[in-house]
This record gives sequence, structure tokens and C-alpha cells, in this order.
Amino acid sequence: FGQTNETGSFEFGGLNRDYIIHLPPGFDGSQSLPMVFNLHGLTSNALEQQAYSGMDEIADAENFIVCYANGINNSWNVTPLSGSTVDDVGFLNELIDTLHANYNIDLNRVYSCGMSNGGYMSYKLACELTDRITAIASVTGSMIPGTTATCSPTRPIPVMQIHGTADDVVAYNGSFISVPIEDVLDLWLGFNDCIIGPDTIAVPDIDPDDATTAQR
Repeated sequence: FGQTNETGSFEFGGLNRDYIIHLPPGFDGSQSLPMVFNLHGLTSNALEQQAYSGMDEIADAENFIVCYANGINNSWNVTPLSGSTVDDVGFLNELIDTLHANYNIDLNRVYSCGMSNGGYMSYKLACELTDRITAIASVTGSMIPGTTATCSPTRPIPVMQIHGTADDVVAYNGSFISVPIEDVLDLWLGFNDCIIGPDTIAVPDIDPDDATTAQR
């Protein structure tokens, strides 16, 4: 526990599954802390996601644990393009138990976020591990067409979606691999019994030369 980062692995489904754990300063296991899955995108991995997302700094400031898990062959079994057939929901479910046993994580505060393929996987966890996942966030991810009809969370789950309208990989308006983002949001507005009319805030355009603006 003297280290900031630790690695772990166990066998699941006949495969060795591994992950990186980032522990905030002063962690000794006596306090039950929240834990966030931070899931990599297609062709990426846990180490790259750790560096790319910069979440360690936030975890240190806010006192929570981050788990960067690895998908098999750099993918999560959620999109047709991933080429994966493994039980990633089952793996991450068992990983929650492993992290609780090893690091005393708070089982009432288990979250998932992810980039692209990792965002898709976070939505899948919200649909299929409703009793274990507290809230999710997806960056450039979506849901697979057809999965919205079978997604049936048993309780409201807070959702954050971050997406570019000009995304040419996971199209904002949908494609054969993605439900339109507005439709994804409408689905979770319904699940969570939210007020339909959003409060829309313009994010300050701090770089007028990057041809990008943002709304919250």
C-alpha cells in the first residue's frame, strides 16, 4: 500500500485478466473509498488510458480509487467491431468483488467511465449490472443499435455523455455501430424519470482559433 499504483490479475473464463489500480495518497485500506472503472478505447489498453485520461490527479485530490482494466486484445465485448466474444460483464463484476476484498472499496459507490469502446462498455454495465454500478460516464461512446430495447435497469442510474457533433468514428447522429446520441440521452432520461427540458449552458470559448465550441 506504499505505492501509488499496483497491478493485479486473476483467471476468469479461462483467460488471465489484468488491471492497474491507482490509490490516492495515504491509502491504507482502513477507509472504504469510492472506486471508478476507467475503461480504454478500442486498440488501446489500461496503461494508455491511465496516461491519456489524467484521472489519477483527480483521484488524488478527491480521495477515490481508480481501476484501469484491460480488455482482451485491446477491446471490450460490446461493439460489432471489437471482435471480442469474452464475458467482460462477468469479468468486471468479479473484479468489483476482488477490489472489495483487496482494497476495501465502497460497494455503494462503484462507478464506470470510458473512452469510445470503454464508453460503450460503461453503458453495458449500466444495463446489466444495475445493482452494482452507481453511475456512468461515456466519452465518445454510445450504445449499439438494438441494445436499447433489451436494456432494463432496475433503478435510476446517473449518466454523463461527452460527445463531439463532428465525431467521425462514433457519429453523433448514429450509424450501424451507434445509436444517435440524442436518442441515448432520451432513453436514460426516461429510465431516470428526468425533466425532459434541459438546462443548456454555453461553455466559455477559451480558444477561439480551434474551430470548436461546447455546450453543457
